[in-house]
Amino acid sequence: MPEYFPRDFCGYGANPPQVIWPDNHQLALSVVVNYEEGSESCPQDGDDVSESWLTDIPGLKAHSHRHMSCESVFNYGARAGAWRLIRTLQEFKIPATVFACGLALERNPDIARAFYNAGWELAGHGWRWLDYSHFSEEEECRHMRRTLEVIERLTGQKPSGWYTGRKSPYTRALALHHGLLWDSDAYDDDIPYTVSIEGHDHLVIPYTLVSNDCRYCMSPGWNTPEDAWLTLKATFDTLYREGATAPRMMTVALHSRLSGHPGRADAVRRFLEYAHQHSGVWFCRRNDIAKHWLKQTQHFKQQPAP
Repeated sequence: MPEYFPRDFCGYGANPPQVIWPDNHQLALSVVVNYEEGSESCPQDGDDVSESWLTDIPGLKAHSHRHMSCESVFNYGARAGAWRLIRTLQEFKIPATVFACGLALERNPDIARAFYNAGWELAGHGWRWLDYSHFSEEEECRHMRRTLEVIERLTGQKPSGWYTGRKSPYTRALALHHGLLWDSDAYDDDIPYTVSIEGHDHLVIPYTLVSNDCRYCMSPGWNTPEDAWLTLKATFDTLYREGATAPRMMTVALHSRLSGHPGRADAVRRFLEYAHQHSGVWFCRRNDIAKHWLKQTQHFKQQPAP
């Protein structure tokens, strides 16, 4: 299968499409909750090493044996963190998109149903929270299919989108072949765009590693909830201002085991309260963005050339 992640240095350039968000809102704000707890690397599940990435344990290194403390960090996201994020977003009646690992949901069906009952969208995030860059096409295809099946079985919701993160050259084409409308395996723009795959237009809704609480586990990164609040506010202020003349989208990326902790959840709440004070903000799921964007851009394509 060909490579579907070519490098494009031009994008829209100085001429972004003049998409109008619903009700003339000037900024689309997408909250994403990553749910990976129970799908991370673990020798108990047959993996060669224990998890060592995006945890709150300083200097953690992968080991060939189980790391009980690391597993406990992930357990917090499932047992407490995810529920706190649900309550926080529901307080402001904000819908979210969940990037969900299939095995994580299968091990905690109650949280899968809670996400759905909150009105949230569930998108695929790999069967496991692993690096798929070295997976074979066939193995990755099996994992993708299994993930989509478990989401639909547990929630009754048929996923429309995908985000792997540590993707392979096959990921995007496999998403198309599985009937998915969009993927977020890109960090290269502030608005969606389409790519051509085998003669089909496929929508990419870019993600972010900046307004993302993964920064708590990176250096340089966020040391305190205040760092998170200042980053989110600055990002919002810029995109909101730019959105007055051109479409803009902001992603706020959260992890249950990170922003689900009380102090960090307070920063999330503080930001949502701030964003809610502004008119013209469309709080939406990524599926909502995809449908609206494709409808508008298809309309543009149908217009006669000037």
